[in-house]
Amino acid sequence: MGIRPVSRIEFDKYDPARLPESEEIFEETEWFADDGGTVIGLIALDKVDKDWFIGVLGRDERGTFRAIDVESSLENIDVARIQLIAMMEKALATGLTVFPQDA
Repeated sequence: MGIRPVSRIEFDKYDPARLPESEEIFEETEWFADDGGTVIGLIALDKVDKDWFIGVLGRDERGTFRAIDVESSLENIDVARIQLIAMMEKALATGLTVFPQDA
């Protein structure tokens, strides 16, 4: 399965869970999805630290996309992009389509 960049509009159609305060902390800049819609990912600029955050989201037991892998304090967007794609590929390689959230 391929991983491709998507628009914010396409990303938002997956209806990912977001914390209300996330827009105060992060500015989302790039969004990604795999061809099958199993995992989605985002790159965001930390508004305070001026470094980069990445997040991989997968569906939980209720079908909501929630974070399954995150990384922060990345030095630049190129590093963030490479690492995000690798993390998304790792999640896909598990074969899972549902990623249970710990209680």
